[in-house]
Amino acid sequence: MDPAKDPLQIAIDGPAGSGKSSVAARVSERLGLVHVDTGAMYRALTFLSLREKIPPSSEDALSERLDAMEIEFREGALHLDGEDLSQAIRTPQVTERVSEVSAHPKVRRVMVARQRRLCRQSARGSVLEGRDIGSVVLPLSRCKIYLDARLEERAKRRLLQAGEEPREARLEELEREIQRRDKLDSEREHSPLLISPDAHVIDTSAMSLEEVVDEVARLAKEAIPPEPEPAALAPYRFRKWSYAWVVRLIRLVFFGPCGMRVFGRANADLAEAVLFASNHISHFDPPVAGSALGRELYFLAKRELFVGIFGKIIAHFDAIPIRRGRWDAEAFEAAIAALKRGESLMFFPEGTRKPRGRPGPGKRGLGILLERSEVPMLPVFVRGTDSLRACLLRRERLEVWIGPPLRLHALNVLKKTISDAALQQRIASLWLACIQELAERSAQLAAKPS
Repeated sequence: MDPAKDPLQIAIDGPAGSGKSSVAARVSERLGLVHVDTGAMYRALTFLSLREKIPPSSEDALSERLDAMEIEFREGALHLDGEDLSQAIRTPQVTERVSEVSAHPKVRRVMVARQRRLCRQSARGSVLEGRDIGSVVLPLSRCKIYLDARLEERAKRRLLQAGEEPREARLEELEREIQRRDKLDSEREHSPLLISPDAHVIDTSAMSLEEVVDEVARLAKEAIPPEPEPAALAPYRFRKWSYAWVVRLIRLVFFGPCGMRVFGRANADLAEAVLFASNHISHFDPPVAGSALGRELYFLAKRELFVGIFGKIIAHFDAIPIRRGRWDAEAFEAAIAALKRGESLMFFPEGTRKPRGRPGPGKRGLGILLERSEVPMLPVFVRGTDSLRACLLRRERLEVWIGPPLRLHALNVLKKTISDAALQQRIASLWLACIQELAERSAQLAAKPS
């Protein structure tokens, strides 16, 4: 199986009381997927901290205990070190401390790795719910859902879930408690609660559980498109015979002597214009990544290169000149125009080359291109282009990893709640999270014995 291709993963986010757990459980049952309750995993660690008297402020002690924990889901029940704790983790004492325990960066890093591993172990596919699933845990998920509901409705649901009567005084108390939890979750520095730009936002206030499950199941089924017919893909392949021949020559160089490998190649088979957003570690990134994608690509190149015969050559091969160091509206307008007329574009969101292993941050230009063109983004991770000699000697791997298409479903919702600059930064952060996960997969593959 291609390690860049996942079975269906449904990422469900939302604030407390929005119905995430109930919806995730029902959707997983209906579609035959594994339900990974990420909130229960944090609750399990919190339960252990109470039982073993580990201070909730002790980040190192908590992360060490988490490292040693054995977490498993069996038929919807959470087992910790072999013990069924499904009920024990739902006490008020655990609820009171779980936000503090889950806010530690070290704890979240270890937990995210655990959650991803649980997902990859499931060949059937999985449903995860929490507060940072789409943005941090599974940024490459094809189906992201953000469930929301009015505050009073969320408080009422919590009371009914606990078997209490929704009396006015108790409702007001719980509303304040939920508001405090929302504030903690959305303002924490690491992995805050937020709407991922590619999530489907569903307000469940006036919907029954079955109606929400129906909608999520529908979106999940639509997230995996059928394989396109070759005739539909043809207009998006190569228009210039010279471009196609140069790509073949590049492949001969990199696939043979350098042992180049491509993962997730099928993700690029879309019968539409696409923006490929790649990390940037070397001058060789454009030809290496471009030769792996199977279509003619426009790309932005610094204006200083457009001189003499070399400038004419790269212009022939769809390069767009851009002035570096400042906003170049003319270059971006040309790139957007190309995308809108059905051309594909390779873009490097970092702007300049970055040292290996330290990608990002992405700049706002990526968000501007996606907002204006309304095309899907495919994240691309390139490895080994900064050490081609080592690749020739097989001491390093030359790889291109292509992620699935991400579409900005939440764009209109986010435009009403955050500034343009914040929206563009959120898109850049999503891209970076995708690159980091692809890099993690590449590193895991490299660590496996040959």
